[in-house]
Amino acid sequence: MTCFYCKGTMKPSTTTYMEDLGNCIVIIKNVPCNKCTQCGEVSYSGVTIKRIEAIIAQLKNTLTEIAVVNYSTAA
Repeated sequence: MTCFYCKGTMKPSTTTYMEDLGNCIVIIKNVPCNKCTQCGEVSYSGVTIKRIEAIIAQLKNTLTEIAVVNYSTAA
């Protein structure tokens, strides 16, 4: 697989995904991805995106300002 931006090589890796929901910041650690070895660009599979969306849906109405979750235990 090649990078959409620089055409470098994409390798399986993990990353930290962050999203600001307005009332809460969600940080998901150890998310599986493909990462470019040249520029560091990250891409996710459809299955991973669905799991990220499910994790965020669970945390949307929490009373906390910052939520840090490990992907492998939350997915």
